[in-house]
Amino acid sequence: MATISILKRGFKAQAERLAVEYRGKLGLGPAEPLCAFKLAEYMGIEIFKATDFLKSDDEVTRLSGTGENDCGWSALTMKVASGNTIIIHNAFHTPARQQSNIMHELAHIICEHSLKGLTHNVPLPIGMREYDKLQEEEAICLGATLQINKPALMWAMNKNMSDAQIATHFNASEQMVAYRKRLSGAEKQAFYRRAYK
Repeated sequence: MATISILKRGFKAQAERLAVEYRGKLGLGPAEPLCAFKLAEYMGIEIFKATDFLKSDDEVTRLSGTGENDCGWSALTMKVASGNTIIIHNAFHTPARQQSNIMHELAHIICEHSLKGLTHNVPLPIGMREYDKLQEEEAICLGATLQINKPALMWAMNKNMSDAQIATHFNASEQMVAYRKRLSGAEKQAFYRRAYK
């Protein structure tokens, strides 16, 4: 059963424009991979590993997912005393997952989302910020689009690249590739293009 999107009309198109725009600002073509770390640097956002803030082996074990109490924690955005915005992320995740996590946090920043509050029951001393459902869906959409935009997908699909090859090229997971194909309409567009050749 398909879920109903709560995204505002035009948001997906805006996300596509922003993905191309930020690639241009970093001197990249629309179909070139965009590195989340380089985008953060361009935006003036410092990125830290969560392990920089953890004090015990138990906390590191929970973050790494190797213990019985895996916290499943990915990343958060916060303001520090100086007023600067930083991102803290889980460097134990795969490189592709790290890209996705950081793109998601950058999307919150680009959309200028406000923080609802602090959740204290997260098994990490650094805590976790909470966004409302619309803001979270916007960040999921924009973060994924920044990672793999529609022109990039169409370029890859026109080259008959497999999902695995596309994922490798854009440092993404195959699940992210499949998600972007559905969300962007690239899959449907490619199908009709093949059908009516």
